[in-house]
Amino acid sequence: MATESAAVKTPPASQLARRERILDAAVDLASEGGYDSVQMREVADRADVALGTLYRYFPSKVHLLVSAMGRTFDELQASVAPSDAEASTPEERVYRVVAAVTRYLAKNRRLSGAMLRALVSADVDAGDEVDAVSAQMVGMIADAWHTPGSTPTERDALVALVIGKVWLSDVLTLLTRRMTVSQVLEDLEATIALVMR
Repeated sequence: MATESAAVKTPPASQLARRERILDAAVDLASEGGYDSVQMREVADRADVALGTLYRYFPSKVHLLVSAMGRTFDELQASVAPSDAEASTPEERVYRVVAAVTRYLAKNRRLSGAMLRALVSADVDAGDEVDAVSAQMVGMIADAWHTPGSTPTERDALVALVIGKVWLSDVLTLLTRRMTVSQVLEDLEATIALVMR
């Protein structure tokens, strides 16, 4: 019992602040030069932490960038949540959410490319972080779909997962410049209409 309560204990504010500084440094470096410019020593220098401290928080660059993507999704979640649940269809609300996230990622190509490269290249060691980010995207879709107080069914969760996977595939293609934002949004709109029927 004591072990379980210790495992869920919130870290001290100083540790949370240090983690945020590290993520800020990684995001700044990725925004400036993409995946390859995120070097762990440079991140540590910018965050004003020892290299060993950085590795205690994030064992690799992949862990770091996938965690940065999770934080980005946290920040986007509030801004993309539909405010007019009663005045629009579930399909329209889901489309608005995935379109807003897609436009954000397209506008911040270097950062987005770095985060997504880390996400798709992650191995089993970063599985928890990858699963958390995937759950965030599916959660944004599910939240847009359902009105407050309603409970998603197992089928709803599966449909949200399918939309999330199509979205990820399309965004990867967008970031490699093989699709435009308009093409991605058209594809997502068609996918949403098809799977949410």
